[in-house]
Amino acid sequence: EQPRVDGSRRLRAIDSTTIQQPASKGTDWRLHYTIDLGTLGCDWYQLTDEKGAELLERAPVKKGDVLLADRNFLRPLGAHAVVAAGGDLVVRLRWTHSLLTDANGKRFKALAHARRLRVGQVGDWSVQLPVLKHELIEGRVVALRLPAPLAAKAERRALRSSQKKQKTPDKRSLEAAHFVLIFTPLPRAALAAAAVLEHYRCRGQIELG
Repeated sequence: EQPRVDGSRRLRAIDSTTIQQPASKGTDWRLHYTIDLGTLGCDWYQLTDEKGAELLERAPVKKGDVLLADRNFLRPLGAHAVVAAGGDLVVRLRWTHSLLTDANGKRFKALAHARRLRVGQVGDWSVQLPVLKHELIEGRVVALRLPAPLAAKAERRALRSSQKKQKTPDKRSLEAAHFVLIFTPLPRAALAAAAVLEHYRCRGQIELG
């Protein structure tokens, strides 16, 4: 059965992968693509040079589409392009995420709020994503504290990533590995917090694809 949100929206995952030609010592091209999670078929792709950034606004979006994306994709202009086209997002957050504000206009830091959660508890906070000077995207941050074994595994993965880049890991990066932090403009009436997390898990299908 094709995954749907609120009975009408179509789930799509967006990602990119690098391509190297024979004997290359680095990245030569980047392939950007989306898959329809109902069919698991690629429904759009674009080839760029190695400098082509991962951008939400690259992919064509129709009304009712919901793009599932990883940490690299949340940028205000990209999110605006998707929402303006009638689409929605379920995108994972870095602890150093784009500026988000609460209802009072104060800066909202997802990790600071997620710290209050118990293991297995789901957090759901209303936020705004500033785009232009007088334009905001209304949304939510949904968060989950992972069980200890999964959190430890994620922390080790973050540590290896830092070591591979020959960087000293920020303590907050290791702490953030203990949580799943997600931003979505989808209202609660369309998708409850727990369902947001379940739908984001479907993004893993694009890795397999």
